[in-house]
Amino acid sequence: MQAAETEPKRTKSYIYEVYRLLEEKPGVEEILIMNRSGVPIKTSMERQDALQHACLYENLREKCQAFLSKMEPPQLLTMLRVRTRFHVVLLTPDGKCKIQRIHILRLRI
Repeated sequence: MQAAETEPKRTKSYIYEVYRLLEEKPGVEEILIMNRSGVPIKTSMERQDALQHACLYENLREKCQAFLSKMEPPQLLTMLRVRTRFHVVLLTPDGKCKIQRIHILRLRI
């Protein structure tokens, strides 16, 4: 079997369902769903902000994945959590389709 046959196809309904579920989560401020190329597919941000965030997050994901692949044994990135004083950013590569979900949460202090 070829790789294209083994991976399920990404559907718009799946992306909209994931987006809807993330919107319902309490504390989620922004949502950015992008493909593996770093192009925003669905977002709650302005277009220019989404493109800027997607580029930065894609670079961060690539660097983390390169680091993990050099470990013994090589590891795959399943989730990356970046926490600042006021926000938490979760990058979650999706196995079902070739997207990454980014959740920006506001922390209560």
